Amino acid sequence: MQRHHRHLLTPRRKARGVTLIDALIAMVILAFGMLGMTRLQTRALAQTTEAQSRLVAAQYVDELLSSALIDAANHDCYTVPSSGTCGSTTARGFTDAWETTVESTALLRGAVATSTYTSSSGQLTVRITWTGKESGETRTHEGTTDVRN
Repeated sequence: MQRHHRHLLTPRRKARGVTLIDALIAMVILAFGMLGMTRLQTRALAQTTEAQSRLVAAQYVDELLSSALIDAANHDCYTVPSSGTCGSTTARGFTDAWETTVESTALLRGAVATSTYTSSSGQLTVRITWTGKESGETRTHEGTTDVRN
């Protein structure tokens, strides 16, 4: 009794699998996907840089406003550019150093800091204007507080 295995003797079926064309199409689709991810990552990085610039500007504005609140009697010392009569060389020195720091901060490209005291309302307004690194647009952050004694 001899058994023949018919499936071994039959002609081979057409091989199935990935052809070169299928592989190339998959590579092209993958390449477009990766390109999209790269663009998304670049845009996210740009947005992060802009947000960080706004955060730094807000911190600087808050720093000067807080100093003026603590030393309300010398409110004229916290104006930029200097105006009025300043009774404290320490406060004036702090404000001048603050202005220099703001205007030399790399994240706030081309920053200009101003601070004005309005005697009628007793309010100090601090404004920082800079050019966005990624967008090239002018950005401004402003804060106001009441510094009356």
